[in-house]
Amino acid sequence: MSVKGAYAAKRNGDFFENLINASCIHYSKQGIAYIQKTPEPMRPVRALNRNRGQYMAVYEKKAQPDFTGTLTGGTSVIFEAKHTESPRIEFNRISSQQELDLEAHHKLGAITFVLLSFSAKDFYRVPYSEWISLKESIGKKSLNQTDLETYRLINQGRLIPFLDGLVEE
Repeated sequence: MSVKGAYAAKRNGDFFENLINASCIHYSKQGIAYIQKTPEPMRPVRALNRNRGQYMAVYEKKAQPDFTGTLTGGTSVIFEAKHTESPRIEFNRISSQQELDLEAHHKLGAITFVLLSFSAKDFYRVPYSEWISLKESIGKKSLNQTDLETYRLINQGRLIPFLDGLVEE
């Protein structure tokens, strides 16, 4: 990928995360859910600029799912968000640790899913159990948008309706 392409991918990935955060704020204001980005556990190893709070840090453990929260009524919601500029998304983009975490929460009754962005234009919510089923049965290492059509979310401008159909508004 070219430097220009990498910059566009980063920009669109950040845009996707901002859309998710705006959607989480919307759901919170509506009293539907309280969902936050899961911070990655890091340990500072060296101060770069203490006055600005800048440190060099290392990750302490493997990545967890990106977002966790609670819906009205007490049901937990946990999801992993992935963005791609490619026409496909590879299953290995979700780490084994993230799969273990999603599976554990799923077994306990949480709503778990993978939220996908293709070029920050097309969005899909794949229930975690169906993500695993596709991974095991589709016979490919990745999914394309045709494979995901069943899970398409209707883009609503500045919000991604990732809880539509899961809760009443």
